[in-house]
Amino acid sequence: MSEGSIKSERERVPYWDNIKGILILLVVFGHFIWGYMGTGLAGVILSFIYIFHMPAFVFVSGFLSKSEHSRSKQSLIKLALIYILFNTTIMIVSVAVFGSSFQLLTPSYSFWFLLSLIIWRAVEKYIPQSNLFIIVCVAAAILIGFWKDVTNVLAIARTIAFFPFFHIGYKLPAEKTRHLIYHRKPKIYIIGILSLLYAALLSVLFLNRNPWLGETDFLMNSYSSVTDAITRITLLCLAGLVTAALVLLAPVKPIPLLCKWGKNSLSIYVLHRFITFAYAKSFPAATYSDYYIIYAFGAAFITTLVLGSDMVAGKFNQFINKAMQFFAFNELYAKKKTKRVAAIVSLLLLFLMLPMLPKIQPARKATVQANLSQQNFDDVIHSVITSEQEAALKDAVTIAFVGDLILLQDQVRNAYQDSTGEYDFTPMFAYTKDYLTEADLAIGIFEGPMAGEEVGYSTSNFGDGIPLYLNYPDAFAYAVKESGIDLVSTANNHLLDKGEEGAMRTLDVLDQVGLMHVGSWRNSSEKASVPVIEVRGIRIAFFAYTYGSNYYKGEYFLRENPSLTSILADPSDEYFEEVKMMVLNDFQRIREMENPPDKIVVIPHMGTQFSHETDLYQDTWNNIFVEAGADIILGDHAHAVQPIEFRRATDKAGKEKLTVIVNCPGNFANSYTEKNGDATAIVEIFLDPIDKKIICAGVVPMYTQCPINGNYRALPIYSIVNDHVLQGEISRYEFERVEQVVNTVTSVMLGTPLTIDQIQERHYLFPEGYVRQEVCPIKITEDMRNTVLFGLLSEAKSVCFVGDSLTEGTKNGGYGWYEPLVAAFPDLIVYKQAWGGGTTRTLIDNTKTILANNAQLYVIAIGTNDIRYRDEQICAMDKESYIKNIDTLIGKILDGNPEAKFVFISPWLAQANDPYTRVSIEERDEMLHEYGEALRSYCIMNGHLYINPNPSLKALLTKYQPSDYLLDHIHPNAGKGIALYSEKVLEASQ
Repeated sequence: MSEGSIKSERERVPYWDNIKGILILLVVFGHFIWGYMGTGLAGVILSFIYIFHMPAFVFVSGFLSKSEHSRSKQSLIKLALIYILFNTTIMIVSVAVFGSSFQLLTPSYSFWFLLSLIIWRAVEKYIPQSNLFIIVCVAAAILIGFWKDVTNVLAIARTIAFFPFFHIGYKLPAEKTRHLIYHRKPKIYIIGILSLLYAALLSVLFLNRNPWLGETDFLMNSYSSVTDAITRITLLCLAGLVTAALVLLAPVKPIPLLCKWGKNSLSIYVLHRFITFAYAKSFPAATYSDYYIIYAFGAAFITTLVLGSDMVAGKFNQFINKAMQFFAFNELYAKKKTKRVAAIVSLLLLFLMLPMLPKIQPARKATVQANLSQQNFDDVIHSVITSEQEAALKDAVTIAFVGDLILLQDQVRNAYQDSTGEYDFTPMFAYTKDYLTEADLAIGIFEGPMAGEEVGYSTSNFGDGIPLYLNYPDAFAYAVKESGIDLVSTANNHLLDKGEEGAMRTLDVLDQVGLMHVGSWRNSSEKASVPVIEVRGIRIAFFAYTYGSNYYKGEYFLRENPSLTSILADPSDEYFEEVKMMVLNDFQRIREMENPPDKIVVIPHMGTQFSHETDLYQDTWNNIFVEAGADIILGDHAHAVQPIEFRRATDKAGKEKLTVIVNCPGNFANSYTEKNGDATAIVEIFLDPIDKKIICAGVVPMYTQCPINGNYRALPIYSIVNDHVLQGEISRYEFERVEQVVNTVTSVMLGTPLTIDQIQERHYLFPEGYVRQEVCPIKITEDMRNTVLFGLLSEAKSVCFVGDSLTEGTKNGGYGWYEPLVAAFPDLIVYKQAWGGGTTRTLIDNTKTILANNAQLYVIAIGTNDIRYRDEQICAMDKESYIKNIDTLIGKILDGNPEAKFVFISPWLAQANDPYTRVSIEERDEMLHEYGEALRSYCIMNGHLYINPNPSLKALLTKYQPSDYLLDHIHPNAGKGIALYSEKVLEASQ
């Protein structure tokens, strides 16, 4: 990649810019889908791109490095400055976003290319002129993989492995190449097309034969076995074939976007990686679907379009030129500048080294482990609810809150029953009724009037171009009451959709139905009375406010009809200070009551519609409510889920006070499902009945769905996953959307994204963060009760599960494979000591940690990674070494715990799409069998229980869809997956 300023527009050759434009788009797209390696169609596309895109780019860079300017000291220093500035910046961002570590000598992400380019350009003039040297380069690229100490430090491994492409490009005769480009005959195009087709066919066959290919292959890391060398040779050949096809087929005339992207490729390459971080956070691999490919390509295209624009590239070059001047690199060899340069460089190096000082230690084994570990920065281990937290929730007072109870035109019409001539809205609440009736108090937002049939029901479906005026049949109020909702707020922007008469009639109907209400009143005396409801001994006062009402200005509510409702005002509004004082006076009335309530709940109707983030309006009023003394804030109106917050403050008496803010739970059920309108939740607030303090919040994620012959309804996603009748009413296509809804609701409201397999009846959010519940136990059959493992678990008081990522739950949020099994033994004390990517060597190194629990029974599942990783530094490379390591581990445990008993599980099976396996699938499976048999013999000789669940697991995963049970090539999901593994392990212990 050459700097954008090397050539003027007149001197540039569109042909090369076209090629660079194609390649830089593939570079960006590849980085957007990098996190999906080994997953679905995206993994296949990524593998194909990585076969050739960087070798081809390196080849082009070599050809364009012929000029003296590109190899001048000034040019190389400029590249070095770009590398130092942006590699350091992205390293800091990575630490902040992903929690990665500072690495002084190892390039971060794609910035290795800049360092390699500097080296290639610097050494090329010292390379022998003989064409035979190309053979030496290729041989070095292949052989360097056998040296394990040649790593990505200073990008050495990639610099050597990709150098043949740079050297060939550099040595390519310029005039002959130009003649070939501009005088191509039809047979050249035919050769190019055939080369491309042949390369594509070979790539498909190669990827199909080697599905385990991963980053260690594409990034030219050291080999783990001889077969890796064959893999590299194949990759280099395929890359050469595709590169040749590109050279033969690329158009000479400038292709507008491609040519511009090629010209500005440096700014694109340097800046795009920062944007991919945001994408990786928004569309993590844990929630992958093939739709993500479309999103990623769109994001890559827009990113390339923006960063490849002349404006961005110009600003980028201006910044670099000013940096060059600032660091005096334009006069680097002027003596008067030397001290300044030395001082700046020294400070920069000191800055980079400081974070590393506490981490300096012998790093060989740790580095290998980090490279091979299946953990990455997206892996999250969720905390499990403690017994103390469970005890606090057992008898807690519960307030349930649902969002806007709103009926658009379709919803009203769908509810009409020809047979009776009546409206029936009860199906909307069929699956939420249990949650609402079980709560001690359930609250909703009655967003719309009941003005009577004669004035016409809701006029629009929103977004259809028809003016929206809401009006509901009286039957809706009865359905809301029957659903379990006890209290509704009528303060909302649709309050006056049918005028003041409609608002008054609404209150009359609510009174007839028996629904308590707050937020609008018939007169000033009603408004002056603060509603206080006693809920299991806790007296709770309620205030409700709205930002306004459609078609009416704030002046109407302040001057003409002040008793109708209570309004809020925008901080920039002329009435803001007046409204703020009115709100503060409401809280003052509470403090002056003879018998003040224990808690104050505020229900504000405010926020930006369809936004998952709060706005300035919300933040301002939330702060006012908290400072005024609100305990619970239940917001609505955004029609989209928003974060739950906990605020700690000190009240006027000097006591610490905790306030929980539910900014918005989304709608309850609405026919407008665009903009994530179908992603909603029930939020529960749990209060201690004794000290009346807030314990935590609970979130019940829901999906809005409408049967063809029914109405829109709110479906708790836990019910969708576990109710077989309901599953028959959900299509596969809808279920994909349900999976996205889970991610949306949990990532926004809980602050941590969950997947469909992690769904629980409710998710608890404590002030300290999200905690998950323990899983449900598997159903224990009579045959299972007669197994040896069941007997051992029944007799033991404590058990420690030891192993790798399947035991730790590295990929599924921390749900170990054994959890549904031990859930059937409620009195059993359970410990877990496991490490993602762990091998037998890992367990030996952590024996003290394993011994710390002093368990009576140890269930150990280890060995798969010894087979898959094939690194002699951390793996048992053969079955004899494997058993030796097992024996060493047992000996160390028995030294500290002589009475311990042991259960061993055969090394876990893995699927054919395993990207981390360093041997062929056939070799891997054969070794799994060999290691398993060796372990079985060892257990028989030493009196330990050996369990091999793999045959029954394989049979089931062959018969049914593996994705229903597995997250990837090996890890069970947190739902059906761990339940399956628990069952098969128990059954196999006959």
